Amino acid sequence: MRPTHRPPLLRKSDGFRRQKLMVLPESLLMEAAASPVTSGLYVTDIGYFHEAEHHYRDRPEGCDSHILMYCTEGSGWYELEQGKTCKVQPGNLIILPAHVPHIYGANTEEPWSIYWFHLRGEHAHAYIESLISQQITTMPPAKAQRWLELFHECYGALETGYSLQTMTFASQIIGYMQGLLAYGSYASATDNGVMTSKQAAEYSVQYMLEHLESGVTLKELAAHARLSVPHYSQVFKQVTGHSPIDYFLRLKIQHSCRYLDFTDWTIKQISSELGFSDPYYFSRLFSKMMGQSPTDYRNQSKG
Repeated sequence: MRPTHRPPLLRKSDGFRRQKLMVLPESLLMEAAASPVTSGLYVTDIGYFHEAEHHYRDRPEGCDSHILMYCTEGSGWYELEQGKTCKVQPGNLIILPAHVPHIYGANTEEPWSIYWFHLRGEHAHAYIESLISQQITTMPPAKAQRWLELFHECYGALETGYSLQTMTFASQIIGYMQGLLAYGSYASATDNGVMTSKQAAEYSVQYMLEHLESGVTLKELAAHARLSVPHYSQVFKQVTGHSPIDYFLRLKIQHSCRYLDFTDWTIKQISSELGFSDPYYFSRLFSKMMGQSPTDYRNQSKG
């Protein structure tokens, strides 16, 4: 049963201390939008609702900011497409792009507790699209702990006063939080044992790292990810932007830089160590990826 359209109510036992809510003034948001440091990504609203009874929003025109919510307790639901309701449980993320019609609310019997914020900025859409394209809808517990620590740090900074200085600090934290979601490791599978595209790609990259000194085939990589070769290739490129073999070669070249930096091995020795039978092919590949020859890279001043 859906609640009526009312603000979230506080349970009597909770009081006000556990609730958080901050709507930043428009004048400060204009400053943030004009500043080169914060114009890319900044918070407009931020908060935490504990056991938010009657929490319900219906925005036929969407919101002028992107919205991200994270459920820690209880349950709720949301709709982005007419008639398609998505259930929300602890550990779930809700990502609502700006100007997209949506409805959401807490379940009446077991209302959710959610951390949330609204985002604007020149790059905000890119952050949100990255999360959507990777189908990130949950956070593993280990990552959630760090993410929530950052949330409290961000809220604490904004709580110290309405100033561009606090907005700048909060903007950097929010960027980190978004990056943690989009690019941080998701090592474990989902509860039903089925890996998402992102998890499958990360699982495969770990396998590549363990076999840098040998060769792997596309068929072997697909089998390790438990996917067909066409599906695996599509999924991997969607997540990383590169084909699996191209990515594997890039890892080899990246690893070769360590040998060039910290050993006196010859180019032939390094290429052989990394499974290249032809040192000239290795050198050409290195030059293509790094923009300079292995020798020039080794002779370059670093640090």
